[in-house]
Amino acid sequence: MIKQLGIVFASGGLLLASHQALAFSVSANGGRDSFGLEASQSIAPGLRAGVGYLSTDDSGSNAKAYSGSLMFSPYLPGVDLAVGGRYQYQDTHYGNGGGLGIGGSAFVDTPIPLTSVGGYGFYTPSGLSHGDVDKSYEYGAQARVNLLSQTYVYGGYRYFRTDFEGRGNQTLDSGPVLGVSVGF
Repeated sequence: MIKQLGIVFASGGLLLASHQALAFSVSANGGRDSFGLEASQSIAPGLRAGVGYLSTDDSGSNAKAYSGSLMFSPYLPGVDLAVGGRYQYQDTHYGNGGGLGIGGSAFVDTPIPLTSVGGYGFYTPSGLSHGDVDKSYEYGAQARVNLLSQTYVYGGYRYFRTDFEGRGNQTLDSGPVLGVSVGF
């Protein structure tokens, strides 16, 4: 009995250690008039917490967005899926405010080795927003190429639009994006 318990605890410790070994990732991306940084950390199996920053001049005036997210990634063979929520605060020429967005991402492998394609999206409805932000949405499509384990480069398209109270709909960022993500 003691030997079996020892094996269970040792296996659990190895699982936890291997989970934590690849638990942290950092990403940087840029477009014609924008750049962004993101960091995320596994906090439990299938659950990640992240923070992000985006600065863009695409609308003609500088806009900054700060975010924090909590995403659930169930195990699905052949699909890298994440669903959850993201709080985002926007500091822009059109107004300041934020809200809780609901969304996620999905990526699938392609026949090209080490390459996957997919997209992401977040929608913040007016019922979950505050300040000058009435509603907001951001979505994008990407192709990823793995360089090493948990490290990949990506390219794609991002579209980020917010409806500000009294200022109407404003496109804060749109266009091609290139980036790199490194996992530890």
